[in-house]
Amino acid sequence: MRIYSKLKQYYRYRRNWKKFRSRSSKISEDRHITDQLNFYSQLLKRNDLCFDIGANIGDKTSLFLQLGATVVAVEPQESCWQVLKRRFKNNNVYIENCAIANKVGKQTLFVDRSTTLSTMSQDWIATVKQSGRFSGHKWADQISVETTTLDALIDKYGKPVFCKIDVEGCEFEVLKGLSQPINTVSLEFISERIESSLSCVNYLYKLGKTQFNYCMGGSMSFALPNWVDYHEIKSILATMDKGIENYGEIYVRFTFE
Repeated sequence: MRIYSKLKQYYRYRRNWKKFRSRSSKISEDRHITDQLNFYSQLLKRNDLCFDIGANIGDKTSLFLQLGATVVAVEPQESCWQVLKRRFKNNNVYIENCAIANKVGKQTLFVDRSTTLSTMSQDWIATVKQSGRFSGHKWADQISVETTTLDALIDKYGKPVFCKIDVEGCEFEVLKGLSQPINTVSLEFISERIESSLSCVNYLYKLGKTQFNYCMGGSMSFALPNWVDYHEIKSILATMDKGIENYGEIYVRFTFE
């Protein structure tokens, strides 16, 4: 009887612990979503047009919709595109099954088992394998995907208030298809490829009057208390430690004074 009683206590403990972990996970997830909504509300307002370049299965698209934006979600992977179609069938979302590049045409997409890491940049793959950031990933599959440009997307839908670019190392190629300033652009960066990020910053600087800020890691807060000019962000990025723990997003906004 004593053993039976202890077993009952043990299984009751396991059930309660699983409930606690599930509840804690849900609270943490809700808090993260709230943090993201608060952050993006600085950049997007109701009825604003937003481009989600590299939308994957639409987690960011969902956030932008909750803020009342109209979203153009661009995703070249067929499996992700099908999820987007099912997920946002009745929402204010336009889904483009293509990649964004510096010209209209076709390019090879290298597909990893994690769909969030698929890329058109072999240089990016080599770098993240060598640095150890994604050393265990394979990118074993290759598919041909249609490409268009940001300028062509603007011709079709209008100029967005915010353009999120998440394309695993192809940010500069994406920007080369843009010939006009957009209110705000976000770009992912990793420290071991900071030279490519500097090329992006330099390109946008030449398009118009710009200000810059950035977020580190997955934080939903700007690292700088105030937006800075081209020369200061260039200095910050150029002197950043090359450790794989350093990554984030660069935010570029144009002033139209």
